[in-house]
Amino acid sequence: MMGNKGSDDPAVKLGSGVLVGVVVLIAVVPKEVWIVLGIFAGILAVVGIFMWAFHERDERRAAAEERAREERIEKARKAKQQRIDTLGRPNAALVESALAAVKQIAASEASRAGWLGDVDFTADIQGITEKFQKAHALHKVTNKLAALDKPSIHDRKLLAEAKTAIANLERVAIESAELIERCATEATLVDKSLQAEREDARTAEQRAELHAKLSAMLYGIEAMPDTAPKDSAADGVMARVMAYREIKNQIQRVRDS
Repeated sequence: MMGNKGSDDPAVKLGSGVLVGVVVLIAVVPKEVWIVLGIFAGILAVVGIFMWAFHERDERRAAAEERAREERIEKARKAKQQRIDTLGRPNAALVESALAAVKQIAASEASRAGWLGDVDFTADIQGITEKFQKAHALHKVTNKLAALDKPSIHDRKLLAEAKTAIANLERVAIESAELIERCATEATLVDKSLQAEREDARTAEQRAELHAKLSAMLYGIEAMPDTAPKDSAADGVMARVMAYREIKNQIQRVRDS
């Protein structure tokens, strides 16, 4: 009884029907068709493998680029913090501005075209940094000396000399940094001048082309024979209007007299 009930189970019947259908399909479909389907399935599998490989490669590349970007950001942050620690925040900001100006100069068209000559500011930046470092180091020591109780005459003399040295170091470094920034400004102006020259050249070229075209058109018009009618309808209409007005004026004069 249990066996009979199992054979009447709809799921069993469905599975048996599917199995029979598959067997019949295999028997009915020609061998050549199965071969083609197999080749097609193989091609799909190969394409799928290649797509997966490309996807994995792109993901690895994106991950590597992201890591490199994060490393650059971290490196820049550490460099900035180191400048602040060794130069002081205001001086570090001036060095960063000078470095940005150097990048701007190097990226300018004037620099790429050779109009600015040597644009290697490595020594300049190094000199600015060293002067700010010395000034900042002097600041630290002078602040500690100035904080001591009962300053002596020698203390005051050293503090005055240190302040003078700090002022001189910072003045020279600031002037050098400002000069680099002025160079960046001038490079931008040269770029604008070069762009204006190109635009003027394009305008001159267009003007010459239009002049030649217009001159040819005018010459063609002048050489064209006059085919206009001697007695145009417009002239006739205007003559009749003038005659009408003359007659009307004469009638008005007679009435007035």
